[in-house]
This record gives sequence, C-alpha cells and structure tokens, in this order.
Amino acid sequence: MLERLTERERKLVLALVPVLLVTVAVYFWTEPAAGEAPVLDKAAAVETARLRLEKSRMQAATLPALEENQKKLAASLASWEKRLIQADTTAQAVVQLNQLFRRVARAQGSAVEIRSIDLGTIRPASEYLEVIVNISFDCQVEGLVNLLTELSSQPEYLTWRDLRISSNDSKQKRIQVAFTLVALAPISILKKPAAGGKG
Repeated sequence: MLERLTERERKLVLALVPVLLVTVAVYFWTEPAAGEAPVLDKAAAVETARLRLEKSRMQAATLPALEENQKKLAASLASWEKRLIQADTTAQAVVQLNQLFRRVARAQGSAVEIRSIDLGTIRPASEYLEVIVNISFDCQVEGLVNLLTELSSQPEYLTWRDLRISSNDSKQKRIQVAFTLVALAPISILKKPAAGGKG
C-alpha cells in the first residue's frame, strides 16, 4: 500500500505516525480515569463543617436569653404604656387631660385659681400622640410647687413646658402662671372612626 504513495506522501505518513502516538499517549496519561472523583481536601471540608456547627450551637445557646430579654422589654413597654391617656377619640383625650388638671388644681383648695384652659390640641410624636392643653391660673409660690409636684405623681405620663410666671399682687404674694401641659396617648386613636361614623 505504501508502494502506491508518492515520495512526498510517504514522508507525510511517516511524520504523522509519531505525532499520533505522542498525542494518544498524552491524552490517556493525563486524562483522569472515568468515574474517578477529583481529590478534595477532606480535612478542610471537615474543619469548615465543624466551624459551622459550632456557630449554630452558639446561636442556639443565645436564643433563650434573647427571647427572655424580648419578653422583659415587652413587659416594660406595656407597663409604661399604661401611663398613656386612654381614650377612644382625640377629643376624649383632650377632655381627659383637661379634667385631670382641674381635679389636681381643686385638690389644692383655694391656693390655685384657674383663669383659663384652652380647648387643647393633638400632635403626632413618633409612635404616640401628644395631647396639649394651655392653662393659666393664679396661685402663691407654694401652691405652684405643690401643684407641679402633684402633677408629677399622677399615674398618667405628664410633663409641662413654656412655664411663664408673672406677679402683679405683691401684697398677697400671688403669681400668675401660664404653661403648657402635655400628656401622651396611643397614636391608634387617630385611626378610629368618629362616633356614628362608618367603619
């Protein structure tokens, strides 16, 4: 068969045979055997799994403490929220604050004379509502101290601001006081329909 080939073709065939042999040898010697899994670093994989397990155990161990802390915070918040003005509407919240001040002032006897209490306003404050009433009254200095002390001891959360004091009657040592009384109410009462309104 090689006799029929030209000289040039014979040289090509003879050159091609070694190239094919080298190619086949390289292919079979470097190719991994079929079905043979690549070699993994089993020690590193085991260490990674161990670290993950340790982290999971630590998280699981802290979970009861976190849940207990959450319960304590929720109980503390619920206790604090009992000090809010409890009303069904914003108008009722303003009336309650107005009545609260009148009750505390009456307890002072004639030491405190209410001059005026405005209708009051409501203003959103973060997760709550501020119930605001502007008040003016006459009293003696001791009466003012006693009144503010009594307001501080109420179960409702109360504060005051813009306290203004003036004196026109030096003989009786009475002063004129004006201030803004502030309480907090749940913001949810903003979303409640007015009485007689539709849902």
